[in-house]
Amino acid sequence: MNELIEACKRNDADAFRKIYDTYAPKMMGVSLRYMQNRAEAEDVLQDSFIKVYLNIKKYRSEGSFEGWLRRIVVNVAINKLKENARNEITLLDSDETIANDHIDDSNSIENIEYRYSMQEMLNAIQRLSNMHRMIFNMAEIEGFSTKEIAEKLNLSEHTIRGSLSKAKTILRTYLEKPIKNQR
Repeated sequence: MNELIEACKRNDADAFRKIYDTYAPKMMGVSLRYMQNRAEAEDVLQDSFIKVYLNIKKYRSEGSFEGWLRRIVVNVAINKLKENARNEITLLDSDETIANDHIDDSNSIENIEYRYSMQEMLNAIQRLSNMHRMIFNMAEIEGFSTKEIAEKLNLSEHTIRGSLSKAKTILRTYLEKPIKNQR
């Protein structure tokens, strides 16, 4: 892989194509977790690989290439969601602040994730609103802390905790109801 990366840094289009072919399917999975549908996920994937192509010379081989690539995909997805959800952010701050800081542990995603297939989970995650999907993915899939999410989205930690709890409750509802007429 290092030879391909070095070739890409020298503007070798064939090397970039090989990197794309190797990582695109996995990064599409990352993108699908953030976006509401396949078309949006494909846009994020395309924009991400354009960013990779333009910035591969900045990759310093510190850490894994896949991790670097994943971070780009996540950031592109978050930026796209933020762009599409400016009004939703305002609503989250004003309408979804929880009265107390106690988060019910029964909403823990670990309690439900093994009862459903990956496709069922992905379908349920994609049904979440943009903000809930973004916060859920950042916390539960990417492992960002509440503080990191709050800083990245310019929201309070309190709002993030409340939104994450609500996202888990909504997911549980989606997963426990028989799926009939989705979208």
